[in-house]
Amino acid sequence: MSRVSWPRGLAVSKWPIFSHDNLPPEEGPYDDEHEPLIHEPPKVHRPAVWAIFSVICIFILAILTVTFAALYAHLLSDRSHLPKWPKPSLSPMGQYSKASVAADNEYCSEIGRNTLLHGGNAVDAAIAALFCIGVMDSLSSGLGGGHFMVFYNASTQECHVVDAREAAPIDSHKEMFRDRWIEAQVGWRAPAVPGELHGLWTEFKNFGSGKITWDRLIQPTIELLEEGFENSLTCLEVKILGFPTSHALSIALKKEEKYIMQEETMKDFINPQTGKVYERGEQITTRQNFLATLKKLQASKDPVQEFYNGSLARAFAQEFKQRGGVIKFEDFQNYKSIIYKPSEVITTKLRNDFVICGPPPPSAGAVAQALISIMDSYDYNRKSIDDVEQFYHHFLEASKFAYAFRSWLGDPKFIHNATEIARNITRQEWADMIR
Repeated sequence: MSRVSWPRGLAVSKWPIFSHDNLPPEEGPYDDEHEPLIHEPPKVHRPAVWAIFSVICIFILAILTVTFAALYAHLLSDRSHLPKWPKPSLSPMGQYSKASVAADNEYCSEIGRNTLLHGGNAVDAAIAALFCIGVMDSLSSGLGGGHFMVFYNASTQECHVVDAREAAPIDSHKEMFRDRWIEAQVGWRAPAVPGELHGLWTEFKNFGSGKITWDRLIQPTIELLEEGFENSLTCLEVKILGFPTSHALSIALKKEEKYIMQEETMKDFINPQTGKVYERGEQITTRQNFLATLKKLQASKDPVQEFYNGSLARAFAQEFKQRGGVIKFEDFQNYKSIIYKPSEVITTKLRNDFVICGPPPPSAGAVAQALISIMDSYDYNRKSIDDVEQFYHHFLEASKFAYAFRSWLGDPKFIHNATEIARNITRQEWADMIR
């Protein structure tokens, strides 16, 4: 009898030995010595695999759908209290029922608008937008300058004015720029004591809504400097570091390029990649010192104390001293912005019960009010070429008379009849006499 050959090392003591006469049927597990000892698992039908896979995908999709639906509902609930705002109007005569913000550029307008959407009032929005303008258009605003803020309170029907213009340093005098006109415009002797921050803090404390904190008004501008902006021109929103050089800023930088290249402290406005001043659209990423200053003012409980009496003021004064300037630490300490009473505001009555209000001297607001008052009594039909010509003729003549008084509207502390002149040229009787 022959035997089946088994692989060496396999325990076979429990298996019988078969002859060729009594071999198991062919369907048995070991009908051939080449048959594998370990069987492959039974094959699963493909339709069953796809069914299981489909069920898993549907389950995952359902979870994602529920998650995103919950997040979207939460987002809608957060915004449900906000008014529905129209898209920005492309026409100069855009009409809005609630409010509108028109800043120097769209980024600052958005910051002002978002401040209103979060419950702030017009003063809050103006402060937030001004911080932004100080970055985007430094030529027209910024912590080194000053401003007048004029606003009308519809509830009390009163105009309010805050004077935060720059002030002359203690050591300045009327002869300091005689025959040295360039020094009055360029260099370390030219700047006056800045009033911007003092005015913004004064306006925030006295006229803000109380619903927006000081740090939140500065935060959007810090984010613009620190994180850049989102470019939505492509399908995907791309984060671009820095902020784009505006058209107005690029013109100002190009105009003063010679002085900027010579002044070490103006290097932030030189593009390190080109070695030239930033051009329109180029990303400014170099204002790190200014970013640090904004963060310091944002975190301070009393930014006026920090800027005018603290470490910042001392650093400013020290730098002015080292570079030949005339501003001292005492100049910062002495600076105060002014809140004018409604009775001190310059007002002009027009036809149809319209009233213009503006700041007293040293502002030249009275000149603009006088000009508008003169033009207000004329009727024009803009469909007629003759009337268009008449309009511009009257406008030019009215401008001559109004601007003739500009040099008299200086600081009332030094020009004692400046306020009286401002009130006279904004009266109806004066406008009638000029016409």
